[in-house]
Amino acid sequence: MANCRGVVLLFLVLGRFCEGASPSVTPVTGPVVHGEGPHWDSETGVLFFVDIESKLVNKYDPSSERVTHAQFAGGGVSLVIPVQGTKTQQLLTTRGHEVIVFNWNQENATFDGSANSRNVSVIATVETSADKSGNRWNDGKADARGRLWAGTMGPEPVVGYVTPDQGSFYLLQADNNPVTEVSPVSISNGLAWNDDNTLMYFIDTATGQVDVFDFDLEQATIAKRRKVFNLAENGVPGHPDGMTIDSRGNLWIACFDGSQVINVDPDSGELIQSVHIPASRVTSVTFGGPDREILYVTTSRLGLTAEEQKQQPLAGSVFAVSGLGVSALAPANNVIPTTRSK
Repeated sequence: MANCRGVVLLFLVLGRFCEGASPSVTPVTGPVVHGEGPHWDSETGVLFFVDIESKLVNKYDPSSERVTHAQFAGGGVSLVIPVQGTKTQQLLTTRGHEVIVFNWNQENATFDGSANSRNVSVIATVETSADKSGNRWNDGKADARGRLWAGTMGPEPVVGYVTPDQGSFYLLQADNNPVTEVSPVSISNGLAWNDDNTLMYFIDTATGQVDVFDFDLEQATIAKRRKVFNLAENGVPGHPDGMTIDSRGNLWIACFDGSQVINVDPDSGELIQSVHIPASRVTSVTFGGPDREILYVTTSRLGLTAEEQKQQPLAGSVFAVSGLGVSALAPANNVIPTTRSK
């Protein structure tokens, strides 16, 4: 009996130690200029992400630790999602005002509108009027039916300052043009859905907070927007950027100019945890790895001074955060692309 009590006591002590242990934060790629839009593909076990400033779609393969990229001409690419049923040989991305689908063998390639133009199809275009010429697509994700929800942002004459209320949030359905769901928006950003797809969490970075809508998966409708968590009201530095949701239904939010990712209970509005990232401009997050227990974090070095870059040599890297004790709520959804209207 004494031995049993000793084992139980040791187990409890170790359990408390593990609960209080800090997660491990490790850079897994070299720096890019403006990393964003991470998407873990469970079928192939690779991470896709973009470098908006350099117009790159990147693929990181943890098994080989190799990064390959597809280079685009035109506007910056801001998101990347594999197309359902193509084993990631076909991907959807955005380029400036366009939504495009491209075929890629995932070796280094250039899609410059000439040699590989046959491999690129423009499937939608938004905000082409003169007064929106400085706008571009920003963040977006596919819902559980493969529909793309994505938004735009206004011009950014200085990094961190975006002309307010110039963007919109859109839904793209098969055989339809983009449908405006929320307008105006300043910086359409992080998205996540709850377990039963009755709620959609949404970030417009300029508001400084995470909001939630009632969500109807079958009808593809949103309603009753309300606040979930405001960073400033909770003493959290930085601005909310990309977002994901874990197996407990809690949100993980990237804090741009905040050097951290925060974990928030959306039901209570409680700040559960923060994870320090050795880069100030934390842009987005997604869970990945064999059991989807690794939180991949993208960062940026865009707009940092020479001194700031010296102080943050890893800025722009993708980081892997392990030891969080949670996993993805579900695999990331792949997309069923729209057909361009004639």
